[in-house]
Amino acid sequence: MWGFLHKIHVHDRLLDHLVDALDFAEVERLFGHLDGILKEAVSRVSEDLEAYASRDPASAGREDVIFEAYASFKAVLYYRLAHQIWMLEDGLGGLREIIAHKLTNKGKIASGVEIHPAVRIGRRFVLDHAYGTVIGETCEIGDDCYILSGVTLGASGIANNPETKRHPTLGNNVEVGAGVRILGPVRIGDNVFISPSCVITQDIPANSKVSIVNQVQTLKHGDPAERTGFYSAFAVSDRLFLLGEKLEFNDISVVDADHQALPFLAMDRASQDKNHIEYRLRWDALGMDGPINFPLNLRISSALQEVTLLSPPGLDALVRSVVDPRIPTIGG
Repeated sequence: MWGFLHKIHVHDRLLDHLVDALDFAEVERLFGHLDGILKEAVSRVSEDLEAYASRDPASAGREDVIFEAYASFKAVLYYRLAHQIWMLEDGLGGLREIIAHKLTNKGKIASGVEIHPAVRIGRRFVLDHAYGTVIGETCEIGDDCYILSGVTLGASGIANNPETKRHPTLGNNVEVGAGVRILGPVRIGDNVFISPSCVITQDIPANSKVSIVNQVQTLKHGDPAERTGFYSAFAVSDRLFLLGEKLEFNDISVVDADHQALPFLAMDRASQDKNHIEYRLRWDALGMDGPINFPLNLRISSALQEVTLLSPPGLDALVRSVVDPRIPTIGG
């Protein structure tokens, strides 16, 4: 039955969940909208279900088990219903938001996941395990994204955040590991892999991998599976120190929060041994072309890969000491 009557079964179960979550008067107010709400929700939930079964080996491809028993999938199911109601433009007045929130709250109780009904989530979304995951109101998530447990897609502040766009935007085919926090209206490009426990507060370009190495987050461009070597960096006083397993690269440069190089900074190698290089930074006025957008990162390029160390400790302070007051700054 699951194969031939798949969408009929999904339709009936979604209707059951909706009726179970609302009181009779609320269901009655939805009667005129039910066909449209369920048609779109069934389409999206069916795709989510197929994606979950095909991408999660623990499910063994059992769509029926995921649909009936997986708590994390319940959060997505209730979100899909709630979002369709949230998008209604007439006929419900203030009841629209109440109903939508009641549905997502039902999903939160069932799964430990909070998804605001206004969030825009693309097709074939997988929320795996997912207990403790929070997805804030102005989030936008592209197609084919996969998110694990304890993830926060939140604002950069706590109380009194602005009412404008304040949550992240994820591109297509983004994978987010357990415990990741992506904060503020940052943009995560397509095909990005974010390893567990990372904290993201700036834009990440497409086709990148973000991970933590020796307490410094690194961003690798190119093949996410490339794992050769590691780098770490920190600045003390007037020196920048680069540590690594394989210090073989063609170029090193400081880049700003938008991953643009700072041509007015020259890096002179002061000393080197097998796993350590020490640099002095100096001002090069010929390259000056505008303000610096903090926080700063360190980009290391070789013929095989490009690695960006995100906000190495002490780098912002070192650069400020070199350039201030010669050039204006933006950011932290």
